[in-house]
Amino acid sequence: MSLSWMRPVALALVASLALAWAATELSPRRFVATGSVLLPGSRLLKFERVSTDPAQAAHDVAQEIQQQGGRVIDAPSVLPLAPRPWRNYLLAIAAGLALGVALAVRRERRRRPVRGERDLGAALEASLLGARPAREAALRELCRQLLEHWFTGGRTLLPVVSAQRGEGRTRVAAALAAMFAGMGVRTLLVDADLRSPGQHREFRLANRGGLAEFLAKREVQPAVATENLAVLVAGAAGEDPLELLSRPRLREFLGAAGKHFRVVLVDAPAAAAGPDLQIFAALAGGALVVHKKGGEQAELAGLRRHLERASARTVSVVLTG
Repeated sequence: MSLSWMRPVALALVASLALAWAATELSPRRFVATGSVLLPGSRLLKFERVSTDPAQAAHDVAQEIQQQGGRVIDAPSVLPLAPRPWRNYLLAIAAGLALGVALAVRRERRRRPVRGERDLGAALEASLLGARPAREAALRELCRQLLEHWFTGGRTLLPVVSAQRGEGRTRVAAALAAMFAGMGVRTLLVDADLRSPGQHREFRLANRGGLAEFLAKREVQPAVATENLAVLVAGAAGEDPLELLSRPRLREFLGAAGKHFRVVLVDAPAAAAGPDLQIFAALAGGALVVHKKGGEQAELAGLRRHLERASARTVSVVLTG
């Protein structure tokens, strides 16, 4: 048995045995009362009653003897019942093993790595616009499909999200923004990860005068990275990031940006950092997921719950690593 299995089994066994000990020690003591009577025809009747009250047990047996009549052979007598802790402990061991194995199986299933598009679909519970690797040709084709199927009918906003930090979300968002701009599409890239910003490093910009400052009602200006591409860095969030992002000023900004840019990509915080990404997913109605190959399905399930709370769907998935 591997260590990952032994731990939940051992914990379940210890918990079950502790409960068995408590049940044995704290349960009230029981008594048994017995008696017998000889009826006509030499028929012998025996009576037995068990109770936590010895007087009550003896009283019940005496009533039974009285109701039957006949000659009393054994008057009611009361003895304490010997405890049987071994029964409690055997049941505890069986229950602990069963519970431990069930927990271990559940844990292993949750830790199962994502191996392909089928696993992605199962974990995200979404119909994907194709899962693709983070390679130039694949990302360029993704840009074309997004322009055809997502950025239509006046829709301009798309957050780029991930379950955990370090999955390549920031780099993928920067690459997609550059490709849209290279296709002649006016694009704005917003670094909304106020907890762990990274777009300023991708484009070698100073991380000041960004989204955090704008939400704090200061004047800011996106940096011109290349032709057709503007980048708004995260800036310095001196306050609670979630509180900043919850301000009406964010919605007003993204609405205004949609009038000047056909594509507005948002590098959103990882789901593990908190509910920040839900704000952007709710405004857009969807999100592009970046996931590192070999990651656990449980992580994607957590991301899926964030998107469900925002009533947002998975638009596509980019696999990194």
